Amino acid sequence: MLTTSQFTCETTHTKACQGPSWERYMSTKAFRHTAALAVVLAAGTVTAAPLAAQENSPQQSARNGASTGDVILVTARKRVEDIQDVSESITVATGEALETLQIVQPSDLTRIAPALTFRDNPIPMSSAFAVRGIGTSSFSSTVEQSVSTVVDGVVLGQPQSAASLIDIERIEVLEGPQGLLFGKNASAGLVNIVTNSPQLGRFAAEAAVTLGTDGEIRNSGVLNVPIGERLALRLVGFRNRTDGFIHNEFLGEDYNGERNYGFRGKLLFEPNDAVRLLVTGDYSKDTSVCCFSTALTLGENANLANHFEEYGIEPGPDNLSVVAGMPTGTYPGAPLRRYKGVTGQVDIDLGGMALTSITALRDNHHILDFDGDQTPLDRFDYNGGDYRYQQFSQELRLASDPGQTIEWLAGLYYFRGENDVFYRAGGRLLGPAPAPLIVAVIETDFVSKSYAGFGSVTWNATDALRLRVGGRLTHDDLRARRIAYDLPGALPGSSAIIGSVAGDTTERGDSTNFSWKITGEYDIAPDVMIYANVARGYKGPGLASSGIVQPDVSPLIRPETVMAYDLGVKSRFLRGLATFNAAVFYEKFKDFQTQIYDTSTNPPGFRTTNAGGLVTKGIEAQLSIRPVDGLNLSANAAYIDGEYRDLDGVSCPYAYTVPALNSGCRLIDGRPVLNVDGNRLANSPKFKFNVAANYETALTSDVDLLLATDYSWRDDEQFSTSGDPRTIQPAYGIWNASAGLSFADGLFELRGFVRNITDKQFATLIAPNSADTSGGYAQYLSRYRERQAGLTLRVRLGE
Repeated sequence: MLTTSQFTCETTHTKACQGPSWERYMSTKAFRHTAALAVVLAAGTVTAAPLAAQENSPQQSARNGASTGDVILVTARKRVEDIQDVSESITVATGEALETLQIVQPSDLTRIAPALTFRDNPIPMSSAFAVRGIGTSSFSSTVEQSVSTVVDGVVLGQPQSAASLIDIERIEVLEGPQGLLFGKNASAGLVNIVTNSPQLGRFAAEAAVTLGTDGEIRNSGVLNVPIGERLALRLVGFRNRTDGFIHNEFLGEDYNGERNYGFRGKLLFEPNDAVRLLVTGDYSKDTSVCCFSTALTLGENANLANHFEEYGIEPGPDNLSVVAGMPTGTYPGAPLRRYKGVTGQVDIDLGGMALTSITALRDNHHILDFDGDQTPLDRFDYNGGDYRYQQFSQELRLASDPGQTIEWLAGLYYFRGENDVFYRAGGRLLGPAPAPLIVAVIETDFVSKSYAGFGSVTWNATDALRLRVGGRLTHDDLRARRIAYDLPGALPGSSAIIGSVAGDTTERGDSTNFSWKITGEYDIAPDVMIYANVARGYKGPGLASSGIVQPDVSPLIRPETVMAYDLGVKSRFLRGLATFNAAVFYEKFKDFQTQIYDTSTNPPGFRTTNAGGLVTKGIEAQLSIRPVDGLNLSANAAYIDGEYRDLDGVSCPYAYTVPALNSGCRLIDGRPVLNVDGNRLANSPKFKFNVAANYETALTSDVDLLLATDYSWRDDEQFSTSGDPRTIQPAYGIWNASAGLSFADGLFELRGFVRNITDKQFATLIAPNSADTSGGYAQYLSRYRERQAGLTLRVRLGE
């Protein structure tokens, strides 16, 4: 099955499959524990593949019974475990599955995990995941996400830095609060990305190139070099290019294409059997001119309508044209997204327990600006600036050996993030030159510190019954300095256009929280486990760093908390050739951090605030089966019913204000607002499912046939908190397929693919048009909205 591919000797080429001496080494308790922790938080994880061959603990052996199927290994609880033994809702995809499905960027993961959605955002660094309908969508770069993204054990304060999925070992999507063991701010869920690490004693190389119909060119290369018996180096490089599909009729340019490249290097050193050191460095750069929307409908902006008529643009679902005079704004160097980082991990076996230390430093730099008025005129051509972000994290963890009656894990965690923002907004709002320049500037220096101690204890009461309890004590400190002023040469009082007041202010805040989780597991049969979880999750406070800042409203955003309940079953049958997992859940959030569209300023804009609360509940199910040799089938589905609770004061959509206030819209201090208690969650389709099939068979002794297909469907999706009837994307499904040939035992592989076979058109976001606020709506589109085809050639070399 494509979405939960197994780690076995059939699919890996590691020392775990190369003879009795390595098997004896793998069987030692010291190595099992040290390697397990290395996989958990590693800045690399190819060591997870050898661990697939390790012996089960006594409890696992009793639960696995006579199963003969492959074992899927995950590190959801900071130990290497069979996924069927983990009392969590998890979807897993291996690197091999990602390649087969042509999944090349994080947003594509929604095709394999129905509980996962991706929230598109005009500001790329604010795009992020949602799990079970819960996720943070905010233009503010200093508000972190409710769904955490972890790469090789390091929490990413800005998850978009994991932009390309190259040389991946596996990806785990964990639903429900995960902050107990995975760093910080995972109040809704977690996407755990594990990349391949160096392999000792093995030379290997791989190169791949993909050519597609929309100008797609993807190149990647991987080199694994052994340096003696105890040292190995792994190097990865990639370069991606696609044509833009949004056309600027005024300048004759195309936007929303892809332009990025990057590198990653890992050095693994094992001086003896008890010590493992892994150092990772990575760098990537993206200069894509992206994230342009097009007009879905026109409102009362006659200026915009006149330019559309002049250049023959017709608003609507098929509109792929804009008329921007300054598409990337006026800030020098835009667009730029640059990410780099270094991580060091040490694993030491202390005899009966193991110590893990992970130290990481990351540095991100964005220069983003765009034409806010969306016309050839310079009415609002200042709309962005310079965003710099640095984070440092340190984790120390001690863990007992697995397989004991009492197992425990304890650790300390420190995180520091600094966000420096230079943001400016405005232009010649009163008309084209020589109208006066009206530009406001907000400089923000935001420092966030998080300190935590955490631990968990598992009591293996019997071979069938296990109880687990864990807790995390977290303290967050925030300091935010904001300087608001008029751009030199601009009309005095410009700052009022974005609802801000000129001046130099400093805000401080702190929060202390205890989050916890209690789990019970019981095996009602050797291969059938039922479980129950109760957890309290937490996401730390934040800051609205840009956009509307009302004089009487603090820019500090209160912490977000959740109570979550899960009841599930995990089962194997047909002698391990099939699995069925299901879970029902209920989650109640308080002070949910969200973004609303505020019409109280001129021009209107987006503001980040705390919602009163929300509730999400539903059911998830996964089925996989291998009916015959070479054929894998899988089906995943999720029904999610989420709604807002106690959220009042949301700005009314335009349709609720004309010709008079309607649909519950009312005036408060001259501002039309709504009580949206009971409204469905934004960006949360009620029902989603994915089905996939993968078939491999030998044509000759040297040639294999490779066939794969997948279909993903999602219910209609409301993009607005207010319940605006004009911001709904109707239900749709996407069908993809590929066929290929593998030669000489995998030395060469040629695969042809078709994405979106039925040419189904859809929008990833529909929102009020900031340049046409009197009834105009914008749509954000994906390159996958039209049928695409291509070829991938892959060459693998290795001993």
